[in-house]
Amino acid sequence: MTTLLSGRSVPSREICDDLCFDKTCEDEAVCNGYTYGMYCDFNPTTKTSKYVRVIDVCDRRTQCKDKTDELNCSVTDISQPTCDYNRFKKIVNISQTQNWTHSVFNYTRCYATQGKISGRYEYCKGSGHTADQTNCTDTDKVALSCKVNGYISTVSRHMVCFGEQVCDDNFENHCIRVSVTCFVHKHFMCDGKPDCEDKTDETRLICNKMTDPKCIRRVGQSKAGPIPLKWLNDGVEDCVDGSDESSGWSTCGEGRSLRFVTNNRSCENVFVCPWGKPGYVELEDLCDGIETCGNENKVCSESLATPELFTSPLTTDMGLSKHLSFCIKGIKQTHNFLTDCTTINSFIYPDQDVFGVDKTDITLPVGLQNCDYMFGELYIYTSCTNKCINSSCPLRNIPRYEMCPDQYPKRIGTIVNNTYLIFVTETQNKIYTNNYFVCDNKIRCIEYSKVCDLVNDCGDDSDEKMCTNHFQCKSTGRYIPKTSKCDGTFDCLDLSDECNAQCSSYIVEYSVLTGLSWLIGVLAAIANLKIISKNIISLRSCRTTVVLFNKALIVVISSGDFLIGCYLIIISVFDGIVYKKSYCQEQISWITSTECSIIGVLSTFGSQLSLFAMCLLSGTRLFGIWNSMKFSGEVTWTKSLQVAAIIVIMILSSLSIAAIPVMERFEDFFVNGIRYPEELKIFVGTPTKQKALAVLEAYYGRMKGSTFSWKIVKDMVNEMYSHDFQYPDHTTSDSRVDFYGNDGVCLFKYFVKNEDPQKLFVWTVLALNFGCFIFITISYSVIGYISCRSSRNLTQSGANKLVTKRNRKINRNISIIIFTDFLCWIPFILISVLHSVEVLDATPWYSIVSIILLPINSVINPLIYDDTISRLIISPIKRLGIVISNSRVIKSLGGINILSARKSTWEAIELATVKVRK
Repeated sequence: MTTLLSGRSVPSREICDDLCFDKTCEDEAVCNGYTYGMYCDFNPTTKTSKYVRVIDVCDRRTQCKDKTDELNCSVTDISQPTCDYNRFKKIVNISQTQNWTHSVFNYTRCYATQGKISGRYEYCKGSGHTADQTNCTDTDKVALSCKVNGYISTVSRHMVCFGEQVCDDNFENHCIRVSVTCFVHKHFMCDGKPDCEDKTDETRLICNKMTDPKCIRRVGQSKAGPIPLKWLNDGVEDCVDGSDESSGWSTCGEGRSLRFVTNNRSCENVFVCPWGKPGYVELEDLCDGIETCGNENKVCSESLATPELFTSPLTTDMGLSKHLSFCIKGIKQTHNFLTDCTTINSFIYPDQDVFGVDKTDITLPVGLQNCDYMFGELYIYTSCTNKCINSSCPLRNIPRYEMCPDQYPKRIGTIVNNTYLIFVTETQNKIYTNNYFVCDNKIRCIEYSKVCDLVNDCGDDSDEKMCTNHFQCKSTGRYIPKTSKCDGTFDCLDLSDECNAQCSSYIVEYSVLTGLSWLIGVLAAIANLKIISKNIISLRSCRTTVVLFNKALIVVISSGDFLIGCYLIIISVFDGIVYKKSYCQEQISWITSTECSIIGVLSTFGSQLSLFAMCLLSGTRLFGIWNSMKFSGEVTWTKSLQVAAIIVIMILSSLSIAAIPVMERFEDFFVNGIRYPEELKIFVGTPTKQKALAVLEAYYGRMKGSTFSWKIVKDMVNEMYSHDFQYPDHTTSDSRVDFYGNDGVCLFKYFVKNEDPQKLFVWTVLALNFGCFIFITISYSVIGYISCRSSRNLTQSGANKLVTKRNRKINRNISIIIFTDFLCWIPFILISVLHSVEVLDATPWYSIVSIILLPINSVINPLIYDDTISRLIISPIKRLGIVISNSRVIKSLGGINILSARKSTWEAIELATVKVRK
């Protein structure tokens, strides 16, 4: 407590707070070393004095015995500044206002104190404020300096937001209603000191971006501090020195994107609005749910594929009856409905007796439900009636009367259980309800339909964080449906919806396929490299053209198969050594990389080269056996050049098929998507051309024409952003998902659909390969038939039975050739057809196709077309068999019979692996 000069005691906290403790207002008399009002009639005994309020000075009523309170009140030529008296006086039971002019003293200047009940106590009124609320002696009373009647003067803080003009520019009344309950001067905002009970003066959007250099504000702030960027060069001086209207502040951009920034060390390009002000959206604010200009939200909704959610049930009985969709009459009779429904009467939160509120009836299933796929009111009503399996009720904050002061101005307070007040609102049907979710910040309330709807409506995530129906992206905080997590499609800019502990991906998903990739790749590379080196060395010893041509084709076949082996090894290296578990995060970078395109071309080139060479070799052998194996002509330079020319044609044909899809001039046929940097905030993952066009239409409006090239699409996307000098231009950092980037194994895109522009090319290649398979099959079938017929003729004529044995070997190898080609191409082509007609989705099968189906011939061909590998494999096995058969144990068990069986076994193995002789 503090004892005043009059002898009264008041709480210390009430001293000099500009609020009168009682009607005497003495607690505001002595402040900051200055006395307001006056003391008189000192009593030596009690050492107390009588206090005369400011408003009682010169009121023509004597308060002091020596009449000092009424001295010098008359107006003369040399008197103090004057003003009209502001006192309502009751005379002879008639209420009237007493008006006269009197002097202004230093002990009355800048005084205007608020009474708890009676209102504001003022010494002067009207235009008199110019005299008594300026040139304050007490600096603590000063709010700002400005020109008053053309002269610089200090102005009392009591005139700030009072509504009456003192300053020539009326700056003291530049005030903003930041909420229903708070009206403050603009300079009290964003200063780090809450002046509103709900702190809304510090949470406005303009407070998010402040200057780096500091200045002293004209109102309120005595120390230098930052000011909002929006105050710079707006035509109003906010700094005492006027520096906010001068040049030299940090800026970014030029022309339409010119803007003030905290500092220009982090300048970057911006999203350009198609219309509206300010004409741009900084990338960090893009797609934040706030409509800054133009149609930003529409563009973001289209680009980010924001799902359309059902958040409100069927409502009847003027909104007081809610029917969840699966409990509507008529659906009960369907076979899919597995549970009965019940009606919960009088749903209200809190579940207490609230006076005057119309309660809601909810019809919902009897049994427990999975609420992970419900949103809005459906989620609220099901979870808050304990009908969810693993979802709790998100309602936690009771909507008390003081909550959300800036909303629902016509709300009405009502009592809950005679203990506390809550607020309710009136609908158009004269019904009172309180169906509001109170955000944790207590500043905002939202309707139930906006709770758990994947949008941060509260601003503090409190309306979403308790829900179980979503997944939140890590970097952006964006909410997506739970069903969009681990669905194979990227919905988060940081890819966190597909790359997390629950779901991730490798280039080759299964460990069995990983092992086979290494095994088949290494075997194919080593075996074919051996065949290539052997046959290249023996080319010089060829005496006839047919031998040269056969050996050259075997080299080409092995070269193609060797490339397939290399392809599998490279894929295995990137899968198991380079990326490992990090592949998911790097997936888009990988499928859009040059490396992926190169190994895709490598695998296609090797596969086509091997197939064409096998086709030509089968034709050559058919021609030879058709002409009784009689070939004329020795090896000459001319013949060698002809053979070389044929080989070159095959190589160029195979290379053309492999390389055409990656040529830039054909990008409109083969590019499947574009990857834009995450910084642009618009495109997620690798959007297709159709997706990009939908976004462009949302930005530009209706577009004439149905077809656009990728170049036009990229140019139109570029125009959505500024391109200021020296700033990073993220629009130039795009990369394309080409023909080989459809999957992590970087394989030829065999699985196409009708809407794919590359379908004609793919089906042409598949038809060509199928034709090669048919030709190889027919050729070797004819070779087998001619060999069998010749064998029968020679056997009937008594010729050596070795001819029959040789032809059996040939037929066995022919069967292997046809069978392996069948396994390689027929199932693969069949799958491609079923995918194209949308009978099945073969996209996830690329790993199996690239590791097992297509490389079959690459491992088996070395065993068929050359006996080198066969000998390397069989010889050790033969030697092991001989050692075992000659052991004492084997001899003691069977002797001769076992030796005979062993001999027959090795003859069968040798017969199955001997090459087709020239």
